[in-house]
Amino acid sequence: MLVRLHPSIALLLLLVLGCNSKSSSADGPKDKVIQVVRNIGGRAGFQKHANAWKAAFERANPGWRMEIIDLGNSDASESYKAKIASDDLPEIVQTWSFTPLLADGGYLVPIRDGFYDKYGITKPAPYKGKWYTSQSGTQIMGIAVNRDLCAKAGVTQPPATWGELTADLDKIKAAGIQPIAYGGKEWSAGQFLGYLLQMSLYSKPENPSWTKRRDSGAITFANDPNAKACIQAAIDFLTKYAQKGALSDGYNEEQRDFYGGKAAMWLMGCWIGGDIEPNKVAFNVDYWPIPSLNSGPPKFLACNLQNGWAVTTKAKGEALNKSFAVLDAFYQPDVYQLFVNAEAMFPQASKVAVSGPKSDWKPAQHLYDSMAANFKKYGGITGELIALDDQWPDSFGGTLTRVAQEILSGNTDQQKLLQMMDDDWDSARKAN
Repeated sequence: MLVRLHPSIALLLLLVLGCNSKSSSADGPKDKVIQVVRNIGGRAGFQKHANAWKAAFERANPGWRMEIIDLGNSDASESYKAKIASDDLPEIVQTWSFTPLLADGGYLVPIRDGFYDKYGITKPAPYKGKWYTSQSGTQIMGIAVNRDLCAKAGVTQPPATWGELTADLDKIKAAGIQPIAYGGKEWSAGQFLGYLLQMSLYSKPENPSWTKRRDSGAITFANDPNAKACIQAAIDFLTKYAQKGALSDGYNEEQRDFYGGKAAMWLMGCWIGGDIEPNKVAFNVDYWPIPSLNSGPPKFLACNLQNGWAVTTKAKGEALNKSFAVLDAFYQPDVYQLFVNAEAMFPQASKVAVSGPKSDWKPAQHLYDSMAANFKKYGGITGELIALDDQWPDSFGGTLTRVAQEILSGNTDQQKLLQMMDDDWDSARKAN
C-alpha cells in the first residue's frame, strides 16, 4: 500500500537520514569528516597544537570537521598494519619512519606540486622518485638534564663518552638522587638502547651503511663486537639505574619522575620541551648530546627524511582536496608556532613567520635555548635514519623495547639477546 507523507514530514525524514549517513562514495565521506592521526597521549603541548590545528582547518572549511585520532603511546607501525588489514586507515597519517611501509603498499597520495615551495620547505630526499609528507620540522634526540639535581652531585658538563655518562650517573645515585627517568612498559623502554646502537654502529658515514651490510648478511648483531658492547652496556645500564618496578612504568611515569623533579636525567627526544610550560616545571632543563661507546665525539641524533603527515588513498573526491587543506592549515603561523613549541623542533617552513620554539615560561625557553646552543656546538648525526630505503625495519623499535624488557626480567644472556635482535630483523625484512 502506498503511503503518502505530508511534505513537511518527508522533508524532516530526508534531513534526518542525510545527517545520519556515514557512507562513502567517489565524492568522499558524506559526513564531511577528515580523520587525522596525532600521537597526543599525555602530552599537553601536543593536545594544545592539535586543538589549534583542528580549529584553523574548520574555520577555513565551513561544514567540514577534523577528527583527531590519538595514538597515544602505542606502536604506530602495529596500529597502521591493523588499520590496513581492516581497510580503516584515516585520511591523514603521521609518517615518522613509516613512509616506505605505507608508500610501497600503495596507501599514500604524493604531495601536490608546489606544496614545498609555497611554504619555503627544502625538499627532502625522494622515496622512489616521489614525495609524500608535509615536513614538520627538524627533530633532534639527546639527553634532558635537571640542572639543579645534577649540580648537587657535581655533574655540570656533558659527558664525552658513555663511560663518563655512567660515572656521572654513579655520582648522582651516590648522592641519593634517582639517576634516570625510565619505564620499561612501552616504546620508550628501548630508547636508550637505540641511542647506544646508533652512536656506536653509525658514528661515521659509511657506504654501505651498517644497515645495508646487515641486510646483505655481511654482518649480524651476534657477530659484531660493537653490537655486543652495546648490549653489555644496556645490561649494565638497566641493572644499575632502572628503578625497582620499572616494568610496570611507561612513558607517562617517566614524565612524572622527570617533570616532578625526582629524576636527574631522561634519555629522550626533543619533543619533551613542549611539556615544560603546560606542566609548570619550575627548574631549568639542559639538553646534552649523546656520548658514544667508541672514540666518536658526543652528538645529537638528527635527520631530515620525509616526515610529518601524509594523505592516504582513503581520501577521494572533495575529501582529497580537504585533506590537503588540513596540511595547509598546519602551516598557519599560530598553528605552526604551537607545533614547534610542542615538539621543540627547529622549523623547516621558511616562508611561515615562525623562527623557532618560544615560551613566556622561563624554564621552557631555557630548554629551547639549550637545545639550539648545544646542537650548534656539538652537531648531529643521522644515526640509522640515513635514507628512506636505508634504515632499520619499521618494527625494530619494538624489538629494542622487548630486549630491554628481557633484561629487566633477568635475562642477561648477551648472545640470546643479540640473537633475538637478529631474528626479529630477519622476520621483519621477510614480512616486507
